Amino acid sequence: MNGAVPKRAALKTLGCKLNQYESEQIREQLQRRGYEIVPFESVADLYVVNSCTVTSRTDRDCRRFLRGARARNRDALVVVTGCYAEVAPNRLAQMDAVDLVVGNADKQRLAELVPPGGPACETPDTGQLVSEFAGHTRAFVKVQEGCDARCAYCIIPYARGPSRSTPPGKVLAQAELLISAGHPELVLIGTHLGKYGDDLADDTDLAGLCVKLCSLDELGRLRLSSIEPRELPDCIIELVAAGGNALPPDPSLPGQGKLCRHLHIPLQSGCDSVLGRMRRPYDTAFYADLVGRIKVAQPRICIGADVMVGFPGESEDEFEQTHEFLQSLPLSYLHVFTYSPRPGTAAAEMPEQVPGHVKKRRNHILRELSERKRQAFGEALVGEELEVVVERFAPQGPGLLRGVSDNYMQVIFAGPEELMGQIVAVAVKERKEGKLVGLLA
Repeated sequence: MNGAVPKRAALKTLGCKLNQYESEQIREQLQRRGYEIVPFESVADLYVVNSCTVTSRTDRDCRRFLRGARARNRDALVVVTGCYAEVAPNRLAQMDAVDLVVGNADKQRLAELVPPGGPACETPDTGQLVSEFAGHTRAFVKVQEGCDARCAYCIIPYARGPSRSTPPGKVLAQAELLISAGHPELVLIGTHLGKYGDDLADDTDLAGLCVKLCSLDELGRLRLSSIEPRELPDCIIELVAAGGNALPPDPSLPGQGKLCRHLHIPLQSGCDSVLGRMRRPYDTAFYADLVGRIKVAQPRICIGADVMVGFPGESEDEFEQTHEFLQSLPLSYLHVFTYSPRPGTAAAEMPEQVPGHVKKRRNHILRELSERKRQAFGEALVGEELEVVVERFAPQGPGLLRGVSDNYMQVIFAGPEELMGQIVAVAVKERKEGKLVGLLA
């Protein structure tokens, strides 16, 4: 290390929203230790890669970023943390590019494991809370971590450990800190979000937490991240349909309209035999009924789904069942994943692993379907007035802004720069090049 004061630190985050939140914690800790944070592509004295291990591709990406960091500065301290560091510490420790491997259990004290970057910064220590998401309008709030399920394909329970919930008082403190930093939208995140509260002594659950958060006067709006089908009770559906905070809806109460009309509900397969091999705790009939009830409760809600192609033994007929099932559902988009064997999982030892070229073709088919569904959902919103968080300038032309609606659509409209980071109403006039185009209402 070159002894410069302050020293420079660079972070690269791979994978899920939990990692993004935890990277913000690491960033603020390093800043308090005297480091200047620079882009990862810069020459730095300290490089931190916060890794993911959901697929073999994310493993490869992690190793590539580590080697790139070492190439930029042979004298830098190169640290890897996150889920890949948790499940494969020995392999990473053997890399010439790596100086220090920090598992998830020690991630919160990573800054203590590296030399100081310079004189300690005077910014207050928020006790592992994040004071802001620099450069972002939307901010994440981690309310839960870990998973007790044992789906046949998933390595995350081994990387993240058992389910643990953040006490509601700490969640509210984190939310208030981010609201005071000017973030108009908060997103609740967790490994297994629907399990929130199961391990807490009081009666707090996810619905109750949403009510408490929506009651914060200064909160603009609240969004839920991915939630499992079996963990989406009617009260959550009613909260989303009504906009949060009151059961039954009561416009006179604070917080009405703050919970976004957006749910992401993992499916993984539209074939019951594949779901059984995956060890998923539902069948297609249950999933279809759930999605149908949600759309009846709130027709303009955006519903997304994870779906996996190429799970071991997935035949052409089973894939076609998935394709047809997805076509029949009123979903707004799909996140399509290609199955990747994870050492230590049951699926990695299953026979009839699907060839790569077959998985690639199936992935392409479902991505095309996702685009058609996204297009249909967007076209159905033409003529609607949407609540939009203004995020950035739109590249389509001068004077144009771009934001995200509460039902998760990108919207472009003309407006002054002063609206950046604000929530505005936009009347949608058309759908053009994958985006909704409108006018300030």
